[in-house]
Amino acid sequence: MVRSLTLLRHGRTAYNAEGRFQGQVDVPLDDLGEAQARAVAVHLAGSSTVSRIVASDLRRAAQTAQALSDEAGVAVEFDSALREISVGDWEGHTRDEIAQMWPDELDAWLAGVDMRPPGGESRDESATRVHGAITRLVDESDEDSDLVIVAHGAVIRGATEMLLGMERGDGRLGVLTNCTYAKLSPGRDGWVLRTWGGGAESVALARPGEDAEVVAAR
Repeated sequence: MVRSLTLLRHGRTAYNAEGRFQGQVDVPLDDLGEAQARAVAVHLAGSSTVSRIVASDLRRAAQTAQALSDEAGVAVEFDSALREISVGDWEGHTRDEIAQMWPDELDAWLAGVDMRPPGGESRDESATRVHGAITRLVDESDEDSDLVIVAHGAVIRGATEMLLGMERGDGRLGVLTNCTYAKLSPGRDGWVLRTWGGGAESVALARPGEDAEVVAAR
């Protein structure tokens, strides 16, 4: 069993800045996102041990992981099972655009219904996928190692709820903004959440007033 598990959300992208649902569109970090990635890399490498880094293969996560790799001197591994939830036909659209084209479906999504956006996957499906990947990576990692997984906001929250035995959409876990993280450690009866929303303080980690429901799909 690993000593610690850190689940880090990627830095900001142009889609984040524009309020677009990103899903599995392969959008790179923007300039602020690159600065966020460097800052959180310095923070994590300086405040804890990093034994292994595994990232989603989408560029925004890969770039964030590479910044940590450069700082910690640990190579990045990639796992496509860590990708963000697929929101299908909604990808690339803003919330207002989706509200015009799929008003009923968006209302259900925002109400927390476990539904599939057209051509996409449900929150439960994506959380189960990423929870399975995390469990596999933990089992593969050396005992007493410190594992960092770099992934995406919606699936980190959903998988963390599963790791902690919480009901989906429990509500106690807020949205992880760009380049913030959850840190867990094994306890007697399962995982213990040590940090939710940790991050570097040297750069702005989110735009003021970001809508939580939109962020959670990005």
